[in-house]
Amino acid sequence: MVYAFILHTLFPGQCKVLFNQIYGSDEIIKDDDDQSVDELEKRQERKKRIQFVASQVHSENQFRRSVTNRTIEDDIQAVNQEDQLPEFELGFFRLKEGQPFADDKVVVWFGAGNTGFTLILQKEENRILAENVLKLLIRYFQEYLRVLNQPAEAALKADRVCLILHKLLPDGALVFMNHRVIRAIERELEILMKS
Repeated sequence: MVYAFILHTLFPGQCKVLFNQIYGSDEIIKDDDDQSVDELEKRQERKKRIQFVASQVHSENQFRRSVTNRTIEDDIQAVNQEDQLPEFELGFFRLKEGQPFADDKVVVWFGAGNTGFTLILQKEENRILAENVLKLLIRYFQEYLRVLNQPAEAALKADRVCLILHKLLPDGALVFMNHRVIRAIERELEILMKS
C-alpha cells in the first residue's frame, strides 16, 4: 500500500511541495494523552511530514547532482530538444519508526530537471513495482501536464493529476500492469483528458 504520493520541486534552495495525495492513515501522536487532536492539527502534522520527506529527497538529489556534476539545465535542455523523458535520478531510503511516521516507511523517488516525484510506501511493499508505477506516472504527467518543463502546472491542474493517479494508483494500491492494461489505461486517459 502506498501511504502518499508527492510532486515537488528540486530547485537549489528551499523545496516546495506542489501536489500531494495521502492514501493511508497514520497515527498523530500527541504529548498529552487527555487532549484530543482536532482535524486542523492533524492536517498541519501531515503537511509537516510530507514536507519533511520532500526535503529529504531534495537534499539527496542535490548531493547526487553535486557528485555527478549534472545540472538542472542539462535535464531541461534534454526535455525541450528531444521531447523525451530525460535520464532520471532514482533513489530509495527508509524512514524509521517515529521519524516522522508512527511505523517504518520506504521512500522511492525519481528526480529530473527541477521536479521530484516521490512515493511513500509501507515497508513490506514491492519496491520494483513502485518504481515501475512511478515511471508510468511521470510519463503521463509529462504527456498531459508537461511537469518537467513547468512544474507549477501540477498545482494549477490538480484535477488532471488526480485523474492520472486514480487510473495508475487506485486507492493507493500498487497494481501490476502488463502492456495490454497500460494501453487500455492510455485510451481511457486520452478520452478523459479531451473532455
